[in-house]
Amino acid sequence: MPDQRELATAAALALPRFVGSTALFHAAVAGRMGVTATELHCLHLLHGGVSDSPTELARLLGMSTGAFTRLLDRMEQHRLAERAPDPADRRRLVVRPLPDRMAELAELYAPMARFVGERLARFDRRQLTALLEFLTDGTAAAERSTEQLPDVTQAITR
Repeated sequence: MPDQRELATAAALALPRFVGSTALFHAAVAGRMGVTATELHCLHLLHGGVSDSPTELARLLGMSTGAFTRLLDRMEQHRLAERAPDPADRRRLVVRPLPDRMAELAELYAPMARFVGERLARFDRRQLTALLEFLTDGTAAAERSTEQLPDVTQAITR
């Protein structure tokens, strides 16, 4: 039976393969839907209720607001999302996913959703808490690390 250190090492080595495999799966889903991976990521943010603000979505996607506007134009052309007036402030726009493409997305994700649901159902409360903590902290660490990456193009041109 492996000890804790061996298990931690095995988990650390398995994580990049898991992330890579899920990235390939998301790319395949985007391809089946005829959209870019970034458009699909935006759709996930919208569907998950993370934000409906164009400015915040641009930030979360690492885009300028101008680039996000062009992305949103494409998403509207693909019938993925729409701009709508904010009911709380008519001067502001919100972005909403469109139901027909969400149904298509749900169908493509169904096998993975079943797998995840079945695996999570086998975890006890302590394991779920640890997993959620790892995912939450890992997301924050990835966001911080992304912000701290050096600008390689400047280093190359010097």
